[in-house]
Amino acid sequence: ILIALFIGGQRFGEYLHGDGNGLPWAIGLVSIWGIKSMVARYREGHPVGRFLPLLLLYLVARGALGIIFDSEDLYFGIGIGTKVAIGLVLLGSVVIGQPLVEKAMPYVFPFERTTREHPIYRSTMSHLTLFAAAFELLSSIWDVWLLQNSSATGYLLIRLVVGFVLGFGSFFIAFFYARWRLDKIPGFEGLFPMLERMATDMGKPVEA
Repeated sequence: ILIALFIGGQRFGEYLHGDGNGLPWAIGLVSIWGIKSMVARYREGHPVGRFLPLLLLYLVARGALGIIFDSEDLYFGIGIGTKVAIGLVLLGSVVIGQPLVEKAMPYVFPFERTTREHPIYRSTMSHLTLFAAAFELLSSIWDVWLLQNSSATGYLLIRLVVGFVLGFGSFFIAFFYARWRLDKIPGFEGLFPMLERMATDMGKPVEA
């Protein structure tokens, strides 16, 4: 939806003004849609927390800077810079011995405490954090090259297709690597049985 809004807004702006400059319209539509989505989430009763207001501020600031300076390089560059920052934070978390994937994993998978305390588990989480950091940093380099060698429309469409393929492939590589490593932990049931159990538990009716 966001890509369609950007391209549609850009084309509409170019048609409306006739000067070939539809970037402000494109950025404006994407920013408004992002803000609308977050406001709708809040009205539906989903928890806001600290992250959502920061994300809202980020979208507003990014859109405003892109429109004020009328620069697609600046607008997209902020997004690329954010990816670099995420990659560096992930890398830094491993350096200080607090890999973020290890911190986040219990919120996704119900690993038992004995599993989480095993050295294989901890080293695997460090490896996955490094993998995620490498993905963010290397994809940022690709984004910079693509932005410099294509139009805004080409950048969005090519990035969407390539990003989907690489993201999908990277996820499965990481998943099967984690499965291979964690299966070595004595007493661990395995990722696939865990997923099956989670799916079964989700399908159970809530007891009154």
